[in-house]
Amino acid sequence: MAPSPFKIVIVGAGPAGLATALALIHQRKNDATTASPVRITVLERRDSVQTLGGAINLTPLALRYLDSLGAGKALREASSPVSAIELVGHRLGNILVKLWPGVDAIRILRQTLVEGLLAALKEQSSDDGDVTIVYGAKITTMEQFGSEDSSSEGVRVAWTQNGAEHTADAHLLIGCDGIHSQVRTALVDPEREKTYAGRSNAYGYAKVTPEEATRWTRSDGEPLIKDTTLIQNGSNSLLVTYFQKPEERDALYLASLTPTPEPSGGSREGWSVLGADKEGIKQSILDNYKNGPLKCLPDILDRCQEWFFFPIYMLSPGGRWSKGRVQLLGDAAHAMPPQGESTGVAIEDGILMAHVLSRRDSRTVPQMLADYEQLRRKDIDTLYITTMRRFQTKGPTSWLGLVAWDWLAWFVCSYTNWTSDHFARDVRFFELPE
Repeated sequence: MAPSPFKIVIVGAGPAGLATALALIHQRKNDATTASPVRITVLERRDSVQTLGGAINLTPLALRYLDSLGAGKALREASSPVSAIELVGHRLGNILVKLWPGVDAIRILRQTLVEGLLAALKEQSSDDGDVTIVYGAKITTMEQFGSEDSSSEGVRVAWTQNGAEHTADAHLLIGCDGIHSQVRTALVDPEREKTYAGRSNAYGYAKVTPEEATRWTRSDGEPLIKDTTLIQNGSNSLLVTYFQKPEERDALYLASLTPTPEPSGGSREGWSVLGADKEGIKQSILDNYKNGPLKCLPDILDRCQEWFFFPIYMLSPGGRWSKGRVQLLGDAAHAMPPQGESTGVAIEDGILMAHVLSRRDSRTVPQMLADYEQLRRKDIDTLYITTMRRFQTKGPTSWLGLVAWDWLAWFVCSYTNWTSDHFARDVRFFELPE
């Protein structure tokens, strides 16, 4: 008699949710010791794949996981390779240091990543790992039922789609629905609210050919943009990077990170007013990088026809990740400011969750979620500390302060290059707790 399927509902069809689903069906397909098949329902409130989100960095660690899931090759072919992140100081216009030189990394549109994960899911889904993705799913209720020692215990999720009502019962509910997580608020940690991180991000795209880009140089005459450049001016930073495969490059991705006072009361309306002022956003970015030796910056910034603005919110360290049969992953559990690996961290969450759930025939759901916590919490806490230490450091305004800031940036990046061995770890092979 065939074993009953282990049913999972995942809320959120972004990188975290799709990577988790893909890891689960890939594990079942390739691990003969896992007896029970999985049946996964992914609920996404948007009507289709989100087109916003910009270009993201995928580190060697994230790519190793994606390679293992059969998605890496196609994603590499649709992205820009990153040989290093070149940190350029605005004060002198010269390169300060290269971060992660020589590593296997890529820059890719978030939309392209999601579409690649969807393609891999479609290719690998089978009777042993059935995945249903529902777009336009507006969740109305979520509840746990039964008791921990009851065979009928589970989670029930109800939603509407195009006016029709639907319900699904599952053994496990996984919230991959981001910093504004409905799952976290309803079932796991309703008191844990997002907080404004003190900075905003504005991003957009500038049309350019590689031939035109060769005219944009640093103070030493070398090209300003090889594949990824980060221009630092005190607390302000400007990412200028390719994101398409080299033979098809016709645009740059620009992202400006800057300290921004929170509107009175932190209202959505206040942020909307700031975001709607496209010319004001552009002028503010130009002002942050004027009067420097990089004379090409105005030309680069002028080529961006539209800036997308959003404030950066985060969750405080700690907090609860699970309760009963409900688990949070990615930004729903530990949203933090940009640190170059956010998407990779969310993907790794899903990889580890699949590894933990490989024992679903011999351990209870609460036991497996406790296993995940034991294996994951320390790494996330450490990442929080290093990210916040860098993010909360106030940039200087004086000439001497800027000189010191350049040296500090060189030291931090050099130390990171020297000591960083976390790309070598692999959560797929973590020893599971007794």
